[in-house]
Amino acid sequence: MNQAIINNNQQEWLKILGKGMVTLPKKWRDELGISSGDIVKAKKEGNKVVIEPQKSKLAPYRVYSDKEIDEFLKDDIA
Repeated sequence: MNQAIINNNQQEWLKILGKGMVTLPKKWRDELGISSGDIVKAKKEGNKVVIEPQKSKLAPYRVYSDKEIDEFLKDDIA
């Protein structure tokens, strides 16, 4: 049984790996300017997941140092 394969650069079937990881096709990453370690925004729209590259290189969250985390933990115990 042969099935026609539709070549569409805007659509791909992706496999979900361990811990829910998905690999975006390299061509898409290149076109969108997404590199390893970059931040992307994912949102659920109905039964779809939309992944958008971050436009700014600034992280949309604060990264705490190990020292700050230790202080938070000490405060929680007190």
